[in-house]
Amino acid sequence: MSLGHDTIVSLGSKLPPALGIFSRLRAMLDNADTDLDDIVELLRVDPALTFQIIRLSNSALYGLRSRSQTLDEAVARVGFGEINQLVGLVVSRQVFQGDLTNYGIGAGRLWTNAVAVGSLAAAFAACTGGNTGSAYSTGLLRNLGKIILNNHTMAVKYPGEAAQPDIFAWEKSVHGTTSPEATAVLLDHWRFPLDISGAICTHVVPETAGEFTAGAANLHLACALTAEWGQALPGEANGWRRDDAMCALAGLDASQLEGVVADARRQYERFAAIEWAKAA
Repeated sequence: MSLGHDTIVSLGSKLPPALGIFSRLRAMLDNADTDLDDIVELLRVDPALTFQIIRLSNSALYGLRSRSQTLDEAVARVGFGEINQLVGLVVSRQVFQGDLTNYGIGAGRLWTNAVAVGSLAAAFAACTGGNTGSAYSTGLLRNLGKIILNNHTMAVKYPGEAAQPDIFAWEKSVHGTTSPEATAVLLDHWRFPLDISGAICTHVVPETAGEFTAGAANLHLACALTAEWGQALPGEANGWRRDDAMCALAGLDASQLEGVVADARRQYERFAAIEWAKAA
C-alpha cells in the first residue's frame, strides 16, 4: 500500500515543532537583512529549544569562558557563523531520540549518522564555494523519512541486509515510497529551501537529479564517507560511491577529499563527544 502525501504530512506533525523553527532559521540566515535580534525572537518561540541552546552554548563545545544566562547572550556569543550549527544539533537531537524498531536502528546511531553526514556535506560545500549551512542541514535532516516509514500503521520490519541489501528498493516495494522521498515531502510542507529537499530526494542516484545534481552528489559522497567511518545505516553501505565521477558531479576534485574529510572528521568528533546530560 502506497504511503501518500497526506499520511506523510500527518505523521510528520507528530515530530518536534522545533523543525518548523529550523526551517525559518534557514531562510533567515540566507537573508542579508537578518540580524541577531530577529534570530533570538524566532528561537524564543520554543522554550525547550531555548533551554537547550543556552545549555549547549555553555558546554565545552564552544569553549566560552563566561556563561550565557539568557538566549540573547547565547546567540550573541555563538554568532551568525555557528548558530545554524548549534540549533541543528539541538533540533536533530530532539528528532532522533527514539529507536526505529522496524529498521533495527537505535536512536544514538541515527543521530550520529546524521551528524557525520552533515559535517561532511558542510565541509564539501565549503570546498566548492557552496552554502555550507544548507549542506549541513541537508545532512542532518536526511533521515526524517525513516521515522515516518517506521511509525505508520502499515509498517513492517526490515528483514536485514542479507535478505534485502538495498534499503531504498525495499522501502519502495513495501511502502510505495522511499525514506528520502518522504523526507522531501515533509521538508516541502515545512517550507525548507528547495535545494535541501531536492538534494535529499535525489541523493541516492544523483545522476538523475537535474538542477539538484551538485547538492545530491555532495550528500551522496557524505553518505559514502560516513559508511567508511563505520556509521552507515542498515541496507545503505553498498549503495554509495566515492569515485571520480561522483566527485565531479559534486564539483570536487578527488584529490581534495583527503584534507576535507580530515577536517570534517574532527568536526564530527567534537559533536559526537557532546555529553548532553552535562551540557549545562
